[in-house]
Amino acid sequence: SPPRLLEEEPFSDAERKGHRVYEAAPERSDGRRPASLGIPNLIRDMIFAPVAPHPVGALMETALIHHNTQRFKAATETYLLAINTWGAVIEKARGEESNSLLTPSEEGRSVDGDGDSQASSPTGKQPAQDDWSQGAPPALLLYFFVALGGVYESAGLEELALACYSEGRIVGDLLEGAPESALAYSCIGSVLFHMGQPSVALTFIQRARDIREASLGELHMDTGLLYNNMGACFEMLDRVTEAIESFQRARDVFAYEHGLSHPRTATVMRNLARVKNRRFDFKVVWEVRKPTPCPPSLVGNDGAKKKKKGGKKGAKGAKKKK
Repeated sequence: SPPRLLEEEPFSDAERKGHRVYEAAPERSDGRRPASLGIPNLIRDMIFAPVAPHPVGALMETALIHHNTQRFKAATETYLLAINTWGAVIEKARGEESNSLLTPSEEGRSVDGDGDSQASSPTGKQPAQDDWSQGAPPALLLYFFVALGGVYESAGLEELALACYSEGRIVGDLLEGAPESALAYSCIGSVLFHMGQPSVALTFIQRARDIREASLGELHMDTGLLYNNMGACFEMLDRVTEAIESFQRARDVFAYEHGLSHPRTATVMRNLARVKNRRFDFKVVWEVRKPTPCPPSLVGNDGAKKKKKGGKKGAKGAKKKK
């Protein structure tokens, strides 16, 4: 039966109980978000380039400089040049591996893609991170897709950015639980948030949070930025209580990792102060409190104890009379 409301029939405090019923609570009756509320701020992930053979590493550094100075076309061209150069390094390594023969004096040494001599492993193969002839490492491919997606997103090309991040998600899933695999999910959520799809963005950000909580823990700064981004999605969906909880968790993580004066902590504090001024997203529903009966077993045990005490007194009295 549906709960009985307090307005329908008054009850005393002993006869009623209340519980919260959560539902989205927009500020306006038509469901639109007022412009005075603004938009909460997301915190972006920091991307670090993996180890790459020369000259790919130098090209990636140059592309990053172009990106930070808003030369988006030059950044895209440099990233593509780095990818093509990296592919040429792979082809060169494959050709040298298949055609070169080592002399007895050169046993135990091999030649890499740049022509520099390096010590080989006892099995005659290079370690997996330096073996470019076996294909592209997933971490390097993930970096290229996420870096290109970041350039497109900064240039306002959200569709191209989403396509690059989606390719990076496929590559990142090959890392099998590594913290880097959450990077593409976080970037996809950021793009969808700015495209006006907070509900879809929330699913990707929550997936990234699950990966980082399992691999890095709840008190890591990379996990804390996902709490902030989740709170931003909750606020845009008018789920105020969940937004406050997410912002508070992000604030605690950043205050623990960076201190109260760090820019990330200040960003979370602004988001938290904004959402605390909003109306509650729940209502209190009152219903009749049902009485809790006393278990029959307790009543029966008390009666049995009383009978036993009476029987013992009678026996003692009979002995005294004798």
